Amino acid sequence: MAILKPNYNILLLPLLLITLLFLIPVLGDPQTDELINKICRSTEDYGFCYKVFHENMKSPSTDIVGLARITIDQAKNNASDNLNFVGTLARREPDDKQHYLLMQCVYGYFQTLGTFQLASIYLNRRDFEKTLSAFWNAPFQLRNCMSLFSMTLIGARNEQMRKLMGMAILTGLNF
Repeated sequence: MAILKPNYNILLLPLLLITLLFLIPVLGDPQTDELINKICRSTEDYGFCYKVFHENMKSPSTDIVGLARITIDQAKNNASDNLNFVGTLARREPDDKQHYLLMQCVYGYFQTLGTFQLASIYLNRRDFEKTLSAFWNAPFQLRNCMSLFSMTLIGARNEQMRKLMGMAILTGLNF
């Protein structure tokens, strides 16, 4: 009498299908990857740029407007988080001088958030010239905060914001 051995290959098929379903959207199509690489090679941190785009793509294929949307959304999220963080620090700061310096950051992040909200409106209208202009203005609004708090926790948050603003500008130059 022959003993039947189980066929484990059949069990691998669902695992393979699940893996492909999660992997394919991340890979992107060649034109999208080429555009992302073109932008990210021009940034100071290729890995950060590449990761931001790929983690936030809604489909494997997108155009320059979709990439601009990603930079705007990520910059707005970052600016909003940083505004809340710095605002909390400012409210708790007993020293008047330090409070004033923190309020410089609150003001800068408030302006930056507004600028990216405006850029979003311009992008929705497909007014690429005004979108790019908004991108160019954003770094100037945070210059005081960035120079005051470069080697602190706020400085690390400023660095991430600076990278997102750079990505936005470089994306906008490809409209």
